[in-house]
Amino acid sequence: MDNTFIYGLYILIWPAITLAVLVLICTATYRDIKKAKRNNKDIV
Repeated sequence: MDNTFIYGLYILIWPAITLAVLVLICTATYRDIKKAKRNNKDIV
């Protein structure tokens, strides 16, 4: 493999990981909001 490809993959993997974590956090927050509304409770 070419070193440029490996370096490019290394640099581009971090935004993908960050996006995955952001989606995970947003999904969990959305589920918590739905659960709180269903039980008539505050989130905080």
